[in-house]
Amino acid sequence: MAKGLIWFRADLRLDDNPALNAALSECEEVLAIYIFSHSQWEIHNESNIKHEFLINNLILLKESLESFGISLIAINTKSYEDLPKDLCSIAVEQKVDHVFWNNEFGFNETIRDQNSIKFLKENNICSSSFHDQVIYSPGYLKTGQGNPFSVFTPYKRRWVENFDMNFLDIAKVSKPKRPSSIHSDLSALKFVKTHSASIDLWPAGESVAQEKLANFLQSKANSYSELRNSPIIDGTSRISPYLALGILSPKRCILEGLKLNDFEFTSGNKGICKWIDEIVWREFYRNIMHSFPKVSMNQPFQEYTKYIQWRHSSEELEAFYTGRTGFPIVDAGIRQMLAEGWMHNRLRMVVAMFFTKNMLHDWRLGEKFFMEHLIDGDFCSNNGGWQWSSSTGTDAAPYFRIFNPITQSQNFDPDGEFIKKFIPELKDVPVAQIHQPQTDLFSSTDYPAPMLDLKESRIRAIQAFKDARENTSI
Repeated sequence: MAKGLIWFRADLRLDDNPALNAALSECEEVLAIYIFSHSQWEIHNESNIKHEFLINNLILLKESLESFGISLIAINTKSYEDLPKDLCSIAVEQKVDHVFWNNEFGFNETIRDQNSIKFLKENNICSSSFHDQVIYSPGYLKTGQGNPFSVFTPYKRRWVENFDMNFLDIAKVSKPKRPSSIHSDLSALKFVKTHSASIDLWPAGESVAQEKLANFLQSKANSYSELRNSPIIDGTSRISPYLALGILSPKRCILEGLKLNDFEFTSGNKGICKWIDEIVWREFYRNIMHSFPKVSMNQPFQEYTKYIQWRHSSEELEAFYTGRTGFPIVDAGIRQMLAEGWMHNRLRMVVAMFFTKNMLHDWRLGEKFFMEHLIDGDFCSNNGGWQWSSSTGTDAAPYFRIFNPITQSQNFDPDGEFIKKFIPELKDVPVAQIHQPQTDLFSSTDYPAPMLDLKESRIRAIQAFKDARENTSI
């Protein structure tokens, strides 16, 4: 009688889990495993709050699995290089016939999985992998010339053109014929809290994630297009931490959204259409990482941007990292991330563009900083977002497009409520003046003077990109 092992990774759920469903349909007994590597998390700059959120969710996943007769064990491994051997050792020890998992993206992850398949095969153990983070297999959608898409709009168009509602079929989870023969054990998961963000804002569990999704779709989705850019209004779904760890699947999100919009992608409720666009963006960035693996290895998508002469100022970096640049909307966004482990999406773009254009600092430093503090840090999306903002990536903003943080502040936080929430030292500054950094205006507070001149820094950034282009033609 076949015994299966489900290897959980960024898919900590029972609902819409193709690897789990396959294991349950093919094997009489199923055991589950989570393999943690501290060194790999450090290499990927995963945040401490995300680590805590992971463990909180694994504890609840263990309880859910046990109700189905599946035990969950956790082990530590030194690195991705050691992981395949450790996985194989567990499989051999437990007399497993077949190992199942859902695929991840990135160069290291691909090599890890290839080596896992090799070691398992050498021990006569079958393996099967599935795609749970995307609707289409990576690389499946092509341009008319047969190339991978590198611009979102035509990608989304092809995504919709090829869509079949059968893609959204979600199988119900069934119990195995016999329960796991060993007990669950998560004692290997050690955690030392080093962050100061509020984990209470992010309750764990699959049921919580599904409830958040339902509440958003019922009460906020209709006005999502109008309210999603205002950081003080709770107008977004805030389910990104649950998507990042796979506690909620993109397919489930799309399905529930379409149910409320007569299964239309481009017409009907504008809010739902726009929100589904954001889910498809996640898939787009996963396809980019699959089709252009260099972006997962600290390389820009746009080749000429390798020649940009980035600045490096330790003093400016420290001011940025602590939310003391002297530009209120930028600092408020950074302080929100430090306090909540999350930053509003509009502010992620504003902050990233300020860092890479006005400060002219290397986008890789900013990408790392975000990953080190975000509870929803997602390698593909974070890389894609930073490369878009810095004009080094696919579908990138033109290098001369530079958000003005003052204008962004006036447009999306007109009453200064968000700024005053996260920069309390400015609470008494008049609304009419709070967006415009001025040395004399804030001199009576502990808030710093602006670290740079916006006009001069814009000219400097445009020249740096022009110089990089010229260097590629020499």
